[in-house]
Amino acid sequence: MPSVIGDIRLKWLALGDSSSFLGQPLTDELSTPDGIGRFNHFQGGSIYWTPTTGALEVHGLIRDKWASMGWERSFLGYPISDEQGGPDGSRVSVFERGSITWTPLGGAVVSEPIVHHHADISTPDWLPAGGWVDVIVNKRGDFTFTGHMHNSGFPNIHFVLAIVLMTPEGVGYGFARDHTLDGIVTIFGRNRDDDWTDTGVNQQLIGNWDQLTQSQIHWRLVAHDTLTAGVQGLLEDLVKDAASQLGKAGITALIALI
Repeated sequence: MPSVIGDIRLKWLALGDSSSFLGQPLTDELSTPDGIGRFNHFQGGSIYWTPTTGALEVHGLIRDKWASMGWERSFLGYPISDEQGGPDGSRVSVFERGSITWTPLGGAVVSEPIVHHHADISTPDWLPAGGWVDVIVNKRGDFTFTGHMHNSGFPNIHFVLAIVLMTPEGVGYGFARDHTLDGIVTIFGRNRDDDWTDTGVNQQLIGNWDQLTQSQIHWRLVAHDTLTAGVQGLLEDLVKDAASQLGKAGITALIALI
C-alpha cells in the first residue's frame, strides 16, 4: 500500500482512514509542483498539506472542479477548509483566494464569476501532435493557462501553440506555449507529453470584463521551424484572422499575457 505519513496520515486517520469516504491511498505522499505543499490522492479524494494551512481534504465534484482549473496552481490556491455542508443541501470548500460551492441543481461553481474556455487541439498527420487547453480568467484579473500536448509521431517536434480569447469588440488576449516533444525514435528521455499550468494577473482583464464574458477561443498550432515572425507574430496573425471573422479589418488589439 502507498505510504501515508505525517500530518496527512493524522488527517486521514481522523476522518476514519480506509473506512472513510477517502478510502485507500492511491499515491505515496508527493510534493506539489510549486514545492510548497504535500499531498496524497485517495480512492475518494485528496488531502493537501502546506506549512500554513495544515492538512485538509477535498473530494467529489468540488475536487474535480479544482483539478480542472489547475489544482493549487490556479488562482484559488490551496484549500483552507475541509468540504463543509451549507444551506439547502449545498457543499462548499474554501480555498486561499475563493471557494467552490456544489448544489444539486448547479453542480460545482466557483465563488466569483469566471470565464472558462476549453479547446481540443488536433492537427494533420504532418504535425502529429495534439491535446487540449483550458484558459480561465476571473474579474480580478487572475488567469490560468493549462494544457496537455502529446507527440504521436516518430520524429521530435518543436511546436508553438497560440491561443487567443477574442472579444466582440476585437480585443484579443493571447497565450502561447513553445515546447519540444520527443518522438518515438528518441532513445533517451522519451518526453512525449507536455503538461503545463501557467498563472498570473493582468489588470487589463479587469476593465474589459463584460466583453471577456462574450469572448470566443481561437487556436493555431505550428512547427517551430515554420515561424517567420516568432511567437508574437503568430499571435498577431491569429488575432487578425479572428478579427476578420468578426467583420473587422486588421488587428484591433492584442494583449499578450503569456
